[in-house]
Amino acid sequence: MIVIFGITIMFVAEYTMFGIIDNTVMVIGALTGLEIEKFLPKRMQIGMGAVYGACVGNAVSDFMGGAVTGSWDLAFNTAWGCLLVIPAIPLFSYVGKLRRQWRSK
Repeated sequence: MIVIFGITIMFVAEYTMFGIIDNTVMVIGALTGLEIEKFLPKRMQIGMGAVYGACVGNAVSDFMGGAVTGSWDLAFNTAWGCLLVIPAIPLFSYVGKLRRQWRSK
């Protein structure tokens, strides 16, 4: 264990590895969602598959993070919290559409 500027390097390496794994799983989820979107009807192919995929990927990666720590409450509740946002995605998309219309005037 090495301490530099009060930071323990061993823990930094562990946290860095966790961050790499966490974001890798989220990116895989986003790319998977984008690929799945290609099989939907043309009118539904607007890039939202990546958003939904990222949400699911983030929930999975956060669950994995809690599971690795052995805290099942943390794992399940964090994943559940991530998934609760999914129904709000169409609302976020609609608000973005309204903002674009307002700015173009």
